[in-house]
Amino acid sequence: MISTNTWHSIQALRGLAVLGVIAFHCQTVEQKYSAGDFLLPDFLFLGQSGVDLFFVISGFIMVTVTRGRFAHERETLRFLWGRCTRIYPTYWFYYCLTAAVFLVKPQWVNTSQGHQVNLFSSFFLLPDPHLPIVMVAWSLIHELWFYLVFALMLQFRERFLLPALFLWGAIIIAFNFFMSLDALSAGTRIILHPYSLQFILGALAGVFSSSRYWQYFTPRMALLGIFFIVAGGLPFVYTQDVLENAGLSRVISMGALYTLLIVSCTVLEKKGGIQVPKIMQFLGDISYTVYLSHILVLNAVGRLWQASGPFPGSVGDNFLACVLMLAAVIGYGWLGYRCIERPISQISHRLRTRWFDRGDKEKSSTPMKVQEQSFSKVRGL
Repeated sequence: MISTNTWHSIQALRGLAVLGVIAFHCQTVEQKYSAGDFLLPDFLFLGQSGVDLFFVISGFIMVTVTRGRFAHERETLRFLWGRCTRIYPTYWFYYCLTAAVFLVKPQWVNTSQGHQVNLFSSFFLLPDPHLPIVMVAWSLIHELWFYLVFALMLQFRERFLLPALFLWGAIIIAFNFFMSLDALSAGTRIILHPYSLQFILGALAGVFSSSRYWQYFTPRMALLGIFFIVAGGLPFVYTQDVLENAGLSRVISMGALYTLLIVSCTVLEKKGGIQVPKIMQFLGDISYTVYLSHILVLNAVGRLWQASGPFPGSVGDNFLACVLMLAAVIGYGWLGYRCIERPISQISHRLRTRWFDRGDKEKSSTPMKVQEQSFSKVRGL
């Protein structure tokens, strides 16, 4: 069983996920604003799978932080409060920023969908045929659905969690194997979308981490698992164009690879004594702010690049622009985390303690307290 003292590997994986998403969108911005000379390699296309990694991490975290908290109504409310205050307040800041841009320069927003935006659905992160005004927030709509289903599971005893996860997964696989999502409403597509399988796989990894079988997964096996992902899994995904759609092939392939990655990294941290680089922990801490803000920052740098005049026939300006984009994204991510996300999180934690923890001290066990401290920073996107 995993010790719950530290979870640096999970934070590092969140940092890795957001770096992948940044790299993917940097490539898009370079293609949009350069003079036709491209520096960034094609394999950065794999970076979009950072979202898949976020989904798997989310499932792992949800199971681990709720261990021992099932079949208690107050714990379910506490869970929903934590998830909603995690997602919405920080998101609303970037919603307002993007909405302001949309009102002044509507041609700058959602260009891939003809600048069509539903401001109401975007504000509440409701399913809609069009992307939210903060385009990357489409993944948050899936996250909110995951949380609602998991909150329902919390109503029952913990021994029913595993059967419930398998049942949920079987329904998703059966529908997507025999039917198409294309003709369904936006809400129904979210409910039946294969992305739920990645959350389920992460949750199964969380269940595995607390089972007696955990002791048989050794650091050597973990290293072999990571080697398989890097040398076999990701090259296969890239060469076979697995990421071209969001169907079962992508979801199961990436979900399986990233579930193995999570299990392997946590084993190396807990059993192998591997020290996680501080920079990756830092990127994990600021990953939510970076995720929400990076499109705005990248496009701002891209427009400055375009205004300064790209140099055809040279990739020197591409190199400088890419360095500036990365520095600007990380720099703003740190600033936004310190000034916006972290204060909101602290307020949320105080209110949660006041409203949901009062009178429960005599019921709280030590393992549950340790879990809460261990995951004070590790939050699913």
